[in-house]
Amino acid sequence: TEHRRPLTTLLTGLLLCFPAAADRGERKQVFGDYEVHYIGLTTSFLDAETAAAYDIPRSRKMGFLSISVLKKGAELPVPVKAEITGTRKNLIGQINNIELREITEQDAIYYISNFRFDEEEVYRIALKVTPEGQTRTFDVNFSQQFYEE
Repeated sequence: TEHRRPLTTLLTGLLLCFPAAADRGERKQVFGDYEVHYIGLTTSFLDAETAAAYDIPRSRKMGFLSISVLKKGAELPVPVKAEITGTRKNLIGQINNIELREITEQDAIYYISNFRFDEEEVYRIALKVTPEGQTRTFDVNFSQQFYEE
């Protein structure tokens, strides 16, 4: 089997090693029993092995979004599959659809996207998140600035 570093380990490590990334990075919104976690970074933060394993191009000009949905469990939140669609809009009003890929690991489910950006561009991200088995859709909206680091 193919050996690849778990994305969950990578994202946790990034937040611990790069406090500035954490400041602009992982956040969450809570909707009753569900939490939607999201992080936006430049793909150059990803180590080469992980980027290659997940087919993510590493570049100072590529943005990376990771979204996960958790449901409250008996002890710890549990990752759940979801249908997620979204757009990113820059400050001059250009809108692009966000294309997400599902990554399933032993203890995690992520939806990731990567895209080219302009230096210090601020995007308004609008997501529609419907957890598997639910009819309610959660609107997750946030702004994210991307830097060539």
